[in-house]
Amino acid sequence: MVDIHTHLLFGVDDGPKTVEESIEMIRDGMKLGFNEFYLTSHYNKGRFCNENYDENYKILQKKCEELKLGVKLHKGNEVYLDENIEKVLKEKKFNVIKRKFLLVEFSPLTPVSVGESCLKKVLKAGFVPILAHVERYGNFRGSDLVRLRKLGVKLQVNIGGEKPRHIVRLLKEGFIDFLGSDAHGVEKRGYTAGEELKYMKKMTTFNEIKEEDKGNEKKQPANGVFNSFFRSLLTGIKFGGDS
Repeated sequence: MVDIHTHLLFGVDDGPKTVEESIEMIRDGMKLGFNEFYLTSHYNKGRFCNENYDENYKILQKKCEELKLGVKLHKGNEVYLDENIEKVLKEKKFNVIKRKFLLVEFSPLTPVSVGESCLKKVLKAGFVPILAHVERYGNFRGSDLVRLRKLGVKLQVNIGGEKPRHIVRLLKEGFIDFLGSDAHGVEKRGYTAGEELKYMKKMTTFNEIKEEDKGNEKKQPANGVFNSFFRSLLTGIKFGGDS
């Protein structure tokens, strides 16, 4: 099972400080059934800019191999969408998932029009945005999120915590593409949502399309269509993965 939204990489953002804590978090994730992790550290220009990312990634990867944990690690980032986004997209100093998918977020208070504009810029730049923890954006109704999805935006919900009614409905109706842990630490926002994970897995049902069908959103049924790439990511689980 794959976790596409984590802050497991030590010494890069507001996640773990040491490689030992990263390892402990990975072991906790394994207890829930995860064996593959995308290390989507925050990328926020002026605050978190992937300092030490590559070096610490290699250290963590080597440590996992030495301990024979049998897990797969992948690079990634959670890119913050704000007034700097055009410059950030132009510089391309962030890590992309599978060459084109980009985990993104914006402020929970972001107006719908502003958020949609930012996401369109990501799409225009040639990336497929995965909007992280959509349950957090208080100004976005279910219909707003469905509209974003029709534009080509993928939607991600965090596993733990109570969810607004419109998010529960979107889960049941198959509009949510991914679940993810958004794990930040061992004691704070860690892998403690086992029961929620079981519940959400029962709520979601997904169809699949081939990757060459991308862009045919109008032809897709409204119950969680996703690319064949996502199928390979989610082996053994029928759904896809805060700041």
